[in-house]
Amino acid sequence: MEAINFNDFTPMERYEIIKAFLIKMRQANSMPSAQRFFEHYLRKFYKLPDKVVNDIAYCQRAMKTYLLIHQTIVRVFGEQEDADPVIKNSYLHELEEILYEVNAECQYMLLRLQDDIDRFCLAFSEQELKPNDEVINDIVSGAIVPLVVSEKVSLEPYFVGVRPTEQELMQKYFITSEVSAPQLPLHAYTTTVVKESRLNLQAALARTRTPLVDKAERPKEEFMQSVGLITLIEKQRINLSQEVKQTVPQQYSLPPKKQKAPQPK
Repeated sequence: MEAINFNDFTPMERYEIIKAFLIKMRQANSMPSAQRFFEHYLRKFYKLPDKVVNDIAYCQRAMKTYLLIHQTIVRVFGEQEDADPVIKNSYLHELEEILYEVNAECQYMLLRLQDDIDRFCLAFSEQELKPNDEVINDIVSGAIVPLVVSEKVSLEPYFVGVRPTEQELMQKYFITSEVSAPQLPLHAYTTTVVKESRLNLQAALARTRTPLVDKAERPKEEFMQSVGLITLIEKQRINLSQEVKQTVPQQYSLPPKKQKAPQPK
């Protein structure tokens, strides 16, 4: 069976071939061999739906962006003594509501992906064979996580809502201004470059030392964690990479307060 190229058959033909094969394997008491074939079949022939994978990755990027803006608002309002807490809470509440919406869209797309996997495995599940969770996780995360973390890959949504970029959100909530880098003497410039190089090296080493998620936690996170959804470790990596990459600092300030209308005497 492993020599068969199932890409040459229609889904219905695949189903009939595998069903007949599994019935014979059950009659021969060879279900462990059937389970091994199941894993081979999944890895070699399952093709994830491109648009669903795209939208899951798009939602994940959007959630990371909104979380970053949420953290920035908390920090900037905390740094300015005259900041209006009412405005701060309004901003945070708005962002949290949008995060719930994006997360709901992502959950829905994950359900669609799970349905697609279930249909692909139907011939096996009818014979009481379950797909190996680690195999499924490897296939799904291998397709989604690179799209989430890659800055070079542009994503446009198919079935979920369009979300603003980080720059658009910054312009919405803040007044941004770039600080020009001062002209340094040659010696000072060289020292700065060396320090930056050391920081980059330390950051790279820190990323390699980041502990992996304990396998015992996998049953709790289940399918969501396996496809690279927002986790504490990933969040730390994002923050670290942003600190290292930022060469031209930006200052964020709050919009001017609205002046209260004078009360009539």
